[in-house]
Amino acid sequence: MVENILEEWLAEDVGQGDFTSESVIENSRCQALVSGGPGIVSGLEICKKLLNYSRVNYEAFVTDGSNIGYESSILKLEGFALDILRTERLLLNIISHLSGIATFTRLVVDTAKEVNPNVEVLATRKTIPGMRILEKEAVSHGGGQTHRLRLDDAILIKDNHLKLSSSVTEAVFKARKKHPELLVEVEADTVEQALEAANAQADRVMLDNFTPKQVETTVKKLKQISNIEIEVSGGINLDNIKD
Repeated sequence: MVENILEEWLAEDVGQGDFTSESVIENSRCQALVSGGPGIVSGLEICKKLLNYSRVNYEAFVTDGSNIGYESSILKLEGFALDILRTERLLLNIISHLSGIATFTRLVVDTAKEVNPNVEVLATRKTIPGMRILEKEAVSHGGGQTHRLRLDDAILIKDNHLKLSSSVTEAVFKARKKHPELLVEVEADTVEQALEAANAQADRVMLDNFTPKQVETTVKKLKQISNIEIEVSGGINLDNIKD
C-alpha cells in the first residue's frame, strides 16, 4: 500500500518524465546531501521507503524526533543521477512539511509546559487528506499527542450534534448505550453545557472558544462535580497558550 502511495506521489510530480534531466545530463552515479534546520526532524521513515522504491541508497545521520541545528546533515544519497533528481523534490517536500509540523508542535508544547508540566497538547482531525497518519506522527515527534485519529476512535458530541438533540444529557446517554466501550466527550460552548456534561457522567468535556478566565472559573465548578477530564480548544495560539 505504501508503494502505491509513493508511486502516485512520484507520478504526480514526474508526469511523462523528467525531461530536463534526461536531456542535459549523463545518467552517471553521484551523491547528494540533504541538510536542514534548525528544528525537529520528521518524515524520515516514509522518505526511506521512497528512496528504496526509487533505487537510491542512503545514509541517515539523524532519526525522526531529532532536534537539529542550522544546516545539519540529515541524509546522504548515492545512486544514479536520474533517480536522485527525479526523487529529490518529493523527498524534500515530505521532510519539510512534516518537520515543520513537528517543529511548531515542539514550540507550542514547550511554551505550555513552562506553565503546567502536566498539560498535554493534542492534534485534531484537521489534517490534509491522505496525510493524516504522517502528520499525526509528526505531532508526536514534536512532543504532542493525538486527539481522535478517526471518527470511530471516540464519541465526540459537538455543537452540530447538540443542535439536533434534545439535551446534552440525552446525547451522552444515547452514546453510552450505543458504544459503551468508547470514551464519551462533549464539546461545550457554554458553562451550562459543560456542567451538564459532567452531571451526565461524560468522560471528558471540551471547553470550546472559552476565554482563559472563563476556563478558570468553569474548571473550578467542574471539579466540584466529578473528576471529568477537561480539554480546551479554539482560539489558542502562542500568544495566549500560557494563560
